[in-house]
Amino acid sequence: MNEQGPRPTRRQERRSQTVQEIKTLAMQQVSEGGPDAVTLSGIVREMAMSPAALYRYFASRDALLADLVVDAYDDFADSVLEAARDRSDAGQHLTDVLNGARDWALANPNAYRLIFQTSIGSGQELAPERTIPAASRSMTTIVEAIAAVADAASATKAESKSDSNTVAQPDPTLDTALQAWAERSQLAQYPRSVLLLGLTAWTRLHGIMSLELGGHLPATGIDAGLLYAAEVDSIREQAERAR
Repeated sequence: MNEQGPRPTRRQERRSQTVQEIKTLAMQQVSEGGPDAVTLSGIVREMAMSPAALYRYFASRDALLADLVVDAYDDFADSVLEAARDRSDAGQHLTDVLNGARDWALANPNAYRLIFQTSIGSGQELAPERTIPAASRSMTTIVEAIAAVADAASATKAESKSDSNTVAQPDPTLDTALQAWAERSQLAQYPRSVLLLGLTAWTRLHGIMSLELGGHLPATGIDAGLLYAAEVDSIREQAERAR
């Protein structure tokens, strides 16, 4: 039997619709001029409502921006998870996770730029108690997928000496920072090699996505999709040696 919660009242439905309309207008402002272009006064004019009325929905401009950031991170993580639902093959699952990230970025370029190409997307400036957990979801998915590939590889073959030598050992200072990040992100149960690959893979793939969205790759004559696929294959191979 499906148990459903109480149906929203008409007042709650209207409030939800108004909140969504405010967010949609704010994202339009972001697309036109970045986060700095978001103004409550502009939204008030567009919606023909009083400033006092808008403050019943968002206490400040920062509160609105924080909601946009959290929404974008949640949508990003949900899309990546949806694209990689099949976990029967660890290698394919990792590939699906990483491809899902690019698919979302291409489908949502303004949201991508908001969370990955502005300082407010870092979670350090606006409501970190909300934005940092939201931002951590996608990274957790990537680290888990890399660890699964590493586990599957180590279960089928003994790691040779040459394999172990291919895994870079972090600088002590980097190692300390890596462990601190893992503890904050609730990823401390994973080996350092998996954590390091997770972070470096993320930065490498973001480099391609950012250049692609910025229109910089066509000048190279190289197809962005093929370049991204090659990087995904490289990360997958490294994951097999990450234990």
